[in-house]
This record gives sequence, structure tokens and C-alpha cells, in this order.
Amino acid sequence: MKRSLIIFGALAALVVCGLVLAPLLVPQQQLKAQIAQTFETATGWKLRLDGRTSVDLFPTLAIEIENVGVAGAARADGIEFAQVDRARFELNSLRLLTGGNIIRNIELFKPKWTLEFDQEGSASWQPLLSGDGEGAHIGANIAGRVASFMRQLDLDTVKLNDGVVTYSELKQESPLLFSEISMMLNFEHGGDALTADGAFTQGGERYAVRGRVGSVSALSEARATSVEAHLIGPSQEKVGFTGQLAFGARPVGTVQVLVEVPSLSEVAAQHNVELPEDVGNGVLTSEVQFRQRGMRSKDLSITIGSVGFGGDVALNYLEDGFELKGQVNGKSLDFEQLIRLAGLNFPASGFANVDASFYSVGQSYDELVSALEIDGGAILRKGRIASIQLPELLAVEDRQEALDDMDLSFVFSGLSNPLELKGTARWQGEQVWLQGGLRSDANIDLAFSSEMFSGSVTGPYSLKDGFGGILAFQTDDFSNFARWYGRPLPRYLHGKQLELAGVFDADANGVAFKDAQFKLDQTTIKGSGRIDTAEVPKISGRLEVANASFDKMFSRSDAKNAKGESAYDFSVLRSFDLDVDLSIKDLKLGALKGQNADLKAELSDGRLALEVTQVDLYKGEGAGKLLLNGATVKPGISAEFSLQGIDAAPFLASLGDMPRVDGNLYAEVDVNTSGQTPSDLWVNMGGALSFQLGNGTLHELDVDRLVASVGNGGITGWPFEEADRTSFSSWGADVIFDRGTAEFQALTLQSKTALVEGRGAINIKDGEVLWYLQPSLLDKSKLNGEPSTQTSDLAPLKIRGSIGLPSFEKVGHQEYADASFGDVKETKKVSEKLAQDLVTAKTVKDAQRLRASAAKEAADRSQLASGAELVSASDLEEGTEGENTASIGTGDLPLLADGEIPSADASSAIVIPVAKPEGTAVAANEVKTPRKSKLTGAPKRDLKRRDVVPRGPGNVDVEAVAAGTADTDATLTSLEEAFGMPAGFLTD
Repeated sequence: MKRSLIIFGALAALVVCGLVLAPLLVPQQQLKAQIAQTFETATGWKLRLDGRTSVDLFPTLAIEIENVGVAGAARADGIEFAQVDRARFELNSLRLLTGGNIIRNIELFKPKWTLEFDQEGSASWQPLLSGDGEGAHIGANIAGRVASFMRQLDLDTVKLNDGVVTYSELKQESPLLFSEISMMLNFEHGGDALTADGAFTQGGERYAVRGRVGSVSALSEARATSVEAHLIGPSQEKVGFTGQLAFGARPVGTVQVLVEVPSLSEVAAQHNVELPEDVGNGVLTSEVQFRQRGMRSKDLSITIGSVGFGGDVALNYLEDGFELKGQVNGKSLDFEQLIRLAGLNFPASGFANVDASFYSVGQSYDELVSALEIDGGAILRKGRIASIQLPELLAVEDRQEALDDMDLSFVFSGLSNPLELKGTARWQGEQVWLQGGLRSDANIDLAFSSEMFSGSVTGPYSLKDGFGGILAFQTDDFSNFARWYGRPLPRYLHGKQLELAGVFDADANGVAFKDAQFKLDQTTIKGSGRIDTAEVPKISGRLEVANASFDKMFSRSDAKNAKGESAYDFSVLRSFDLDVDLSIKDLKLGALKGQNADLKAELSDGRLALEVTQVDLYKGEGAGKLLLNGATVKPGISAEFSLQGIDAAPFLASLGDMPRVDGNLYAEVDVNTSGQTPSDLWVNMGGALSFQLGNGTLHELDVDRLVASVGNGGITGWPFEEADRTSFSSWGADVIFDRGTAEFQALTLQSKTALVEGRGAINIKDGEVLWYLQPSLLDKSKLNGEPSTQTSDLAPLKIRGSIGLPSFEKVGHQEYADASFGDVKETKKVSEKLAQDLVTAKTVKDAQRLRASAAKEAADRSQLASGAELVSASDLEEGTEGENTASIGTGDLPLLADGEIPSADASSAIVIPVAKPEGTAVAANEVKTPRKSKLTGAPKRDLKRRDVVPRGPGNVDVEAVAAGTADTDATLTSLEEAFGMPAGFLTD
């Protein structure tokens, strides 16, 4: 017993030592060289086995090699088209002693194949061929080469774990990637049939694959053998092939093809194509015959839901490409199913018949598709599409849109006109004619028309992106169309001829438009932007407008006051919002007209803010800010605006019933008002206005005769005659609007023979006035080159009463000089801005030269005597050549740089008006003469009171006052009572 234990222990020790030392005794380098040589002989590929090596004895003898590489013809450049992290070769132990193929099974861990082409078109996996016919044949048959490799090595299995295949061509946008490949290749026992079973991931989706080759020997020798392949996709779609094929340079034989797709919408979604969920399943069956000259289908049948097609397809091999041809037909096809296949999910009805053939020639798949010609036709009878959703801006509440009674014919006619369509349908009972089709550039071109409207759609359409082309629409009776359509129009959109065209892209929040054109009668709008459909729609973008009339938008001719004035209505501003840049070629509001306006418009909460960069008005221009307030019941307007070089006569006529004045108008406006009629707007005006006119004519009033009558005797009234005219070289004033009163400061008018200065006020509501004017006559007697001089000032005038028939009184200098009227600070802002505009006005070419000339002579003018002479522009024309300037009131009329004098002729070049009289807010560059005007102010009166203007002298003893014997206190008290002044206003 003891001897047995010793012997057993010795044997165990020998076994253990053998297990430890056996891997060291295995000839690893010899095995790797034998494996590499066998592999290269069988496949023509070079196998690199220089990684770290280990040997296992249990459960079977195996050798594992890390970092394995496989190269083909390009190996000289160090390129390996396949690399493996680790390869395990299970060996046949007995054949190590007896000889023969020693590899039984191969298992590859993380193999990676990079299959690509170089610039010369050579494949990265091109094998190293022996040069004989056998090698060439094997090189042309990759499938046979792999099977032959397994057969020559007498392999049982080849297993792949976590493999990756990347395939790319030169013109391919991105490589085709197969990852997570798990595959088992297995020889059936007792024969040379090969089976495959595995799975892979492509595009983020997992696919299962299995197949069988009946004879590896036949496959490797390009003889016919049975083949079977099945592919199952992530949505359980199945593709199967079963038949007999021989794999040589091209496959030859016949297979049965079966394709089953349980859910077409899911499969389409995997390829970024949207189809309705209930489009149904799809089944394709056919026998496919492979020949040396090509392949063709037999008994092809395609069923998609309830739609079934039949036909045949043939692909022929040409010397330099492929030829594709075939035909397809279908009878009584469900129209609803057809439009679902086109990506349109609408309820529909009707039936269609299709009978068409196709033909194409090309060198690639893309060329075959692009050159595809289809001939034949299809018809649709009694078709209907319902539940059409229009954009929110166009939709009618609680109404389902539908096309009914669709009788359409489709014609396929080759490449030039791939698809033509014509026929009729009904929309809301109106018959519509349709004509168009699909152009050769894959764009839709469809025209539609009826007795009421017409239009077209042109541009690309895809199942993924929808329609992205140009939409055009027009009608010759827009108001009638809107009534029929069921959408009432706001008053500013009423019209006859409507034309609409552009690229429109509707989404859930609105409609974006590009290069759009909207034309309603004479108004045309062009531009790009967006309309957001919220509770209050908003328009934004850049627009160009031609012939814009705002009368219908901001005024109501059907609502008039007692004077027959149309009412303004800004309520439309509460209907939408704006944020647009506008260019308006021609604009009109009432009688006011302008051109070439550039502005920024922002509308929110019923308040429209306009920032006008420039607008041409009556031979001049304007710029500034406007605010139109439609948030309140009464329309409101605020304006901060500049006017330069305006032709006064047509401009003033456009503002209302105003006296005609010719001349060049410059003005600064900073006012606000509200009201529903033009009269209300004038009465409710607040703010300030500063204006000047140069070289003009006042119609129906002779100021020269008025001033002359002051010196000659009494004044009986305005010298109003239709033929009367007053030519003036300058007329200006600063005006304050407050509580229905227009208060004039720094009023000055210089005619050919007179100068009038003063201050005053007008009650806008009832037309009563209270003015203090200081008239002066110009001495015209001095001729022969001597300048005219100013005579002594005439007696100041007090004008009161109705503006049409006031009373005129001569008053003492003291009364006028001590009076105070208005707040000069209130007009300082606008008057100073006007003075600055007169310097920098780009529309008046001589502006800078005139002001520069005036500044140059400032020093000389400051040395003039206090009694400087006063002359008019016409007098200066007769003056001596050496005179450069002459004093005019409190300002000067400068000469041009070359000594010329601005002409008073209306047809002459535009000139800047002279400065205003002393006592006004004047800019620093307006040089004054030392002489001061005697007119320093006028009493401020409450002109809203009807009793402001006295109806008589009251209890005043006129004769006693004239004789100097009247009681002063009694006289002043009577005047206080007569004029409605508070007690003590004159007596204290």
C-alpha cells in the first residue's frame, strides 16, 4: 500500500509538471507561421501574427494572439484593411503529431474591417493573387474564397464577437457603418454545407441575419448550389431569398424573394420619411432570375395595405453601365391609401387606375434614378380629400375644408414632363380647374382657377420637408371673394383686384414669407418677414410699399360731424402688431401726399410709433417721430418733426381749410393732440411749432395796403380781396398750442414796402383773435444805388374780435412794450432746432454757403449804428455793388458767397428765410443787429372766454380820455369790466 501511494504521487507530480511545461514546449512561432501561410494560400491576404501570444491546454489546445492584422495588395504601404484585438485558434492536438490542418475553430474578438477605395479605384481589400487562373478566379469570388478558406483549413466554426465593418466610396457623403457584429459560421457535420447565424447594428437599429449555403465546394468552384438568406429588421420587417445560385464574376440562377413589412410607417421613420401610422403593412413577392447579361423579376406583386400593384422589372448589364426597364399596373386602387403613401394623412375616398412603364440607363444608382423615364397614365374618379387644415390666418372657424368631385387625369411622358395633371374639382361648391404636374427638376408646378379666383404653386416638394416653393393667388373682386370665403375684411382691405405671390412657410406659430408681393388695387407691398399668429397677430420684417393710401385705415367717411368732416378711427391699430422697416414710394392720407419715405414702424397695444428717417413732401423733405395712439376711444397723435424746403401752398392746402401761401417752408413741430375730426385735432392741439417761409406770396390779403392805412388814417378791416397779394421775403413765428388756443410769438413778416412784427393768439374753436402788431414802412424814395431806409415805426395795432372781421385799434407804445404774452421757454426748443436745421439742411444747397457768408461778416455788422437801415430783398437788388449785407429788423438777409442776392422770384433757387425779430429764441449763428424792436410783448388773455373781445367802450368817456381830463381809476375799472378782467388787474 505504501509503495502504491509513492507511485501515484510520482505520477501526479509528472502530470502537474507536464501541464506547467507543456505550453512552453509547444512551437508557437512554427504554429503562427503555419497558420499565416495557410491563410494567405487560401485567401490571397497577408496575415500578421506578431502580437503577444499565449497557449491554453484545457479544455482544448488553443493559441491566442493579440493585435492581428490582415492586408491585401496595399500592404506595401502599411495598410491593413482588417485588424483584430485578439484571435483565438483552437488546434487539433493529434494533427500536431500526424500532420495536416491543425486549426479546428477560430474566434475573433473586436475585429474591424475598413473597406474603401483609393483615388485610382483600387479596393483596400484587393488580395495578393498568384497570377494563375485559379488565383484570379478565387480573387473574383470573395464569398467562395472565405468558404474555400474554411474548407481548406478543415474548420468547424468561425465566430465573430463585437465586430465593425466600415464601407466607403470616393463620392459617398458618409461611410456605411455596421457595428456590434456577432456571427457564427458553422460547417454541418457529414457534408460541406455552411450555415450562418448572427446580428449587427446599423443606423442605431439592430438587425438579425441567418443563412445557409448548400455546398461550400460548389460555391468556391462557381457551381450552382442552394442558397438561403433571411434578414429581420428592428420593426420585424423581413427580407428572404431562397433558390439556386452559382457565384462567379456575377451570380447566376433563380431565387424566390419575399419582403414583409408589418408597419410601413415605422420603417419609413427609420429613413427620415414620415408616413401616417395606419398606412398598413407591405408585402413584395417575386421570382428573380439572375443571368450573365442581367437580372429580371417574374410575377412581381406589391401589396400595400389595400393597394395592390403588379408588373415586372429587368436590370441588364451593359459594357459601361446598367439598363433598367419595366412596367407596373394597378386597378381600382384605393385613393385614400395612395395619398397616405404620399405622406398625406387626410380622410379621402375614390378609386384610381394606373398603367405605366419605365426606362433608364446609367452607371450608378443615382444616375439610374435621375435618368428614369416614365410613360403611361393614371386616372382618378369621384375622388375626395377632407379635413384640409389651412394656416390659422386663412382658416374659417368651425369649417372643414375639402376638395370634392375630383376627376383627374395623370400622364407620364418621359424626362421632359415626368408627370402632367389636369382635371376638375370642387371647393365649397365652386368648380376649380387644375392643370400642372411634376417638372424634370423634381419641382411641382400646379395652376388652379375658377370664375372667382386663380393661382399657382411652384417649387420643390418632399415627404420629409413638405412644400417649399412659390405660392401665387389673385382675384378680380376681393371683397366678393372674402364674403364667399367666409372671412370678413377690415375696411382698409376692401378692394377689387388682389394679387399675392411669394414663398410661404407655415408652422404652428405663424407663417414666414420670403420675396413676397401683395397688391391690392394700386397698393403694392413687397418684402420678407413673418406673421406670428397669436391672440393679436404680429407682422415683422422688411417691406417696400408703393402707392400706400391710409384713408381707409385711419378714417371713416361714413361717420361725419355737423361740419361734414369725416371721422378718424385708429381702432385698426388694436387689430395687429408691427415691427417692420418700411420704404414707401408714394403715400397718401387725405389730401396729404408724400414720396420716398424710409421709416421704422413699431405697433404694440394699439400704439403705432413711426421713426421717419426721410420723406419727400412737396419739393422738400421731412424727418422725425410720429406716434398714433389707437388704444383710446379718441385717436391721438404726437409728432416731433422737421420740415425743410417745403412748397408751402400745396402742403398747407392738404392740412385743411387754410389760407393760400406760396413760399419755401421750414418748420420744427413738437405737438400732441387727440380727436375724431380734423377740427377736434386742431382744437385739442398742445405743444409748440416754429416756422419760417422765404420768398413767398400771401394770397387774398394785401399787407402793404394794411400797413399804409395805419399811417394814412384809420383801418376799416382786413384788405381781403380775391385778387390781393402780398409778396414777402420772410415770414415766421413761434407758436404755442394750449387748450384750444394758438399763441404766436416772434411773429414777423417782411414785404416789399413794409415790416410787421408782433405777438398774439387765436382761439381755434371760435376764431377770435387778440394780436399786437408793430407795422413799419420802408422808404422807397432813395434810388441811384442808395439803399432804402426804414421810416419811423408806425403806431402799434391791437387786433381783436373775429378773425374774419376784427376791430383794429391804435395803441400806445407803452402798452405794447410792457405787455407780457406766452412763455418763451416753451418754444425755445423748437425754434433753436429750426435755426440749426436751416444751417444743416441738405435739401437747400446754398444753406451752408449763406450761413458761412453771414458769419464772415458778423464783425462788420456788429459795428453798425443802432439805427441801422432796413431794406427788403428787392431793394438790395438795386443797391450798390460794394454792399454785402443790410440789416432787416432784428436779423440780416445775407448775400451769397459771390455777392449775389437771393431773388424774390418764386422760380429762383430756394433760399433760407431771414431771422426772426428781437425777443425770440434764436440760435447762436443767427446774428442780430444792435437795434432792438420796440415790440417786446402782448398781454396774455384767456381767449376761450367769449367776452374777451369787448363789444364797446363800456362806461369810458372817450372824449375826456382824449382831452386828458378823465378819471384814471374810473377809466381803468371800466376797461376791466369791459374786457372781463379780474378786479384790480389794471388799477392795482
